[in-house]
Amino acid sequence: MPVSNHIRRLLLKTIADNINEITLGFDGTPATSSDGAAGRPAVTLTPTVTIIDDSTLLLEAKLPIDNSYTEELKEVYVQFRDTTSFTPVARFTTRPITKTTNNEVLIQMMIEVA
Repeated sequence: MPVSNHIRRLLLKTIADNINEITLGFDGTPATSSDGAAGRPAVTLTPTVTIIDDSTLLLEAKLPIDNSYTEELKEVYVQFRDTTSFTPVARFTTRPITKTTNNEVLIQMMIEVA
């Protein structure tokens, strides 16, 4: 018997309510499903998480204009963090992003929970 739509939505809401950090980093190595942390972190942002439908989340975080880095950003790491520990959600490698004080970066990603 397949999982009911109600419990799938509850699971998605629980995940959405607990994602509270996105870390951007400099590590451009391939992302895997067993990654446990950001490679070389640059900055940690607080995302806005929106439930799109019964299986999809949209995460958005803005890197303000006043942040600047000499290296390109190549990694996005998503996690839940509480007062004592963190739980990895996902790690993505991206095309290199050059961040200067002349540009603002909006990170948007969709996560499908199957």
